Amino acid sequence: MKEKTLYNHLMEYKKKIYPFHMPGHKLGRKFKLKNIAKIDVTEVRGTDNLHDPSGIIYEAQVKAAKTFGADKTYFLVNGSTGGIISAITSICKEKDQVLIARNSHKSVYNAILINNLVPIYIYPKVLENGLIGGINPTEIEEKIKNNSHIKMIIITSPTYEGYVSNIAAISKITHKYNKILMVDEAHGSHFRFHNYFPETSLQQGADIVIQSAHKTLPSITQTAMLHIKNDRIDTNRLQNALSIFQTSSPSYVLMNSLDSCRNIIDTRGNKLFNAYVKQLKNCRHRLKAQLKNLQLIDNEIIGSKEIAAMDYSKIVIDCTSADITGAQLDEILRDKYNIQVELSGINHIIAMTSICDSKYGFKKLVKSLIEIDSKLRKKQIKGNKYDIINNARIHYNPKDAFNKNKVEIKLEDAVDKISGDFIIPFPPGIPLIVPGEIITEENINLINEYLELGIEIMGICNKEYRTINIIEEV
Repeated sequence: MKEKTLYNHLMEYKKKIYPFHMPGHKLGRKFKLKNIAKIDVTEVRGTDNLHDPSGIIYEAQVKAAKTFGADKTYFLVNGSTGGIISAITSICKEKDQVLIARNSHKSVYNAILINNLVPIYIYPKVLENGLIGGINPTEIEEKIKNNSHIKMIIITSPTYEGYVSNIAAISKITHKYNKILMVDEAHGSHFRFHNYFPETSLQQGADIVIQSAHKTLPSITQTAMLHIKNDRIDTNRLQNALSIFQTSSPSYVLMNSLDSCRNIIDTRGNKLFNAYVKQLKNCRHRLKAQLKNLQLIDNEIIGSKEIAAMDYSKIVIDCTSADITGAQLDEILRDKYNIQVELSGINHIIAMTSICDSKYGFKKLVKSLIEIDSKLRKKQIKGNKYDIINNARIHYNPKDAFNKNKVEIKLEDAVDKISGDFIIPFPPGIPLIVPGEIITEENINLINEYLELGIEIMGICNKEYRTINIIEEV
């Protein structure tokens, strides 16, 4: 009998499942990942050094900057996380104020914690379907006016579901007040390569943009890039921060993956993206026309103050008008149709696509969703909100909360207590509760609902007894 190793398990997974999830190479379906061991080297004479590049790695980053439209590009070998923490560290000093969108990734909060910064929240619009929209530029200006010591503005665009904020307007406001704008564009690394997708944040004036190549392009998990688009960033300080927050032994396998991804785009990108967009348009057209109970999220609200564009590569299916939850729809797709989507929430699912998806894959997804839809019934819209809480109450800054003594209590007893940990539905990694925030009844109800649906939540100490850590008040 073959030993049950992780490798064997994953190979069985690949044989069985069609992956409408990241990474964008779709388990090597179009570009084979071979000869990995042969290029797994280290920093010796002739291989250059990511932390002080002057040879082949330097040249690869210069080429990437040109391809992705940046003035300067840095390879990241531990995902966007390392770039986000490094960028914030390079710009801010202890006790600086940062204006952040409340739907920021956990890595933004970790950077705030590490550097002992003071977060000021701005809230994205929550749409009627319960999903997170974009950020209103006018509200950013109001926040800056009321908090003149803000050092930088950090927003996420596109959102996990593909909503894109008006980065051009936000950039203009940010620079009017001489602030730095950083955009977590982890899910938008493909934008530049076809006009079916929105303009990149770099094209719209952002100072620092982080992109996860592995999410939507043919690159290995953990590969990302940090782009700079002006001369206002201290690149020496940034390089030092990257050396702190990335491993001292960066993987040449991962760096090669980034360079190979860039090469594919440069040499074959037009053909690949044209074919991909054709399949994507056909998929979206059929789903929009033929779904009766489920609903494809489309461009109905583009043009509002909060949403300037939409990433059509995300196939987001809204379940709020059907007698099924996102989690249940995910389960049916996986168990009956051998399709694994990226995310299943209470009210929706996300199927992620890329240039590596096949005609077969798109047809399989469309046929499966239409067949499932035909067996559903209409129901009254629930109106549940997404995993974002407006008007979060900060009692302690994250760093102060991190250093406090913690005590474990039952979730049901945590109303009005101060959270000692991050509580994060995963994916996508957006904190529902941040250390130092006051826990509300709404928080607890939403956590319980997620747990009942089997959605993974980081920060629950004991899932059986549903306990969490709170700060022990003396």
